[in-house]
Amino acid sequence: MSIETKKLVLIERLMQIKEEGILQQYEKLLKQAHLQYRAEESIKAIEDGQLISLNSFQSNNAEWLNNKASKLK
Repeated sequence: MSIETKKLVLIERLMQIKEEGILQQYEKLLKQAHLQYRAEESIKAIEDGQLISLNSFQSNNAEWLNNKASKLK
């Protein structure tokens, strides 16, 4: 089963849920799984030496914010 098919099956299952509490539980699980995935990817990137300096990081963030702000105007 392809990833796209799995996504559609999951969406169909979620659409059948009628109780908000159950949907909130699914949402919480998805958030936790996503955070875990991101943490594991970050650790792997660090182990692979994919690092940038703090100055570069701050500069990249400032540039991103400026670009985002200019698009909103």
